Amino acid sequence: MSRTDPGGPDPGAPEPTEAEPDGPLVRLLGLPMSLANVLATAWILLLMLLIVADVVGRDAFLSPIAGVPEMVKFSIVGIVFLQVAHTHRLGRMIRSDGLLALLARSRPRLAAAGDLFAQLAGAAMALVLASAVWPRALRAFERGEIEGIPGHFTLPVWPFLLIVVVGSGLLAVSFLVSAADAARRLRG
Repeated sequence: MSRTDPGGPDPGAPEPTEAEPDGPLVRLLGLPMSLANVLATAWILLLMLLIVADVVGRDAFLSPIAGVPEMVKFSIVGIVFLQVAHTHRLGRMIRSDGLLALLARSRPRLAAAGDLFAQLAGAAMALVLASAVWPRALRAFERGEIEGIPGHFTLPVWPFLLIVVVGSGLLAVSFLVSAADAARRLRG
């Protein structure tokens, strides 16, 4: 698993080791995470254009674009869940690993055990979130749940809930790949 990108290494990320998993399976698992990240980045750009057009329409023509607040509200959730797995895969997720770094100097296997526990706990939480939101997404789809004001602007809710489920699932995969790396380090 590479913790660098074409833009260069993240100075705050842990240094990659030669033994980190970076085989074809890990790269294959990283592909949907990277694609989701690209989609989220494009979404951000389109959202910025939409907000600028709304402000210009509101101020210059006294005609705002209907539904922009609703689109922004749901977009934030969608963007976060599309990008979170990629962020974790690159080692750029916020976490307090000071204790692990300290332990790694003197007791690397204990640090690996702590990292393994943290990665498995992260995977479990991501899977709990996905399994909790999935029934809500199905229900929203079946009932045709919408956000907004009928006749003015409406937005279906289920696609955003589905993004939460998919993003959480991808995050769980990323946590499991990192857990496998920690288990490998634990074995020595």
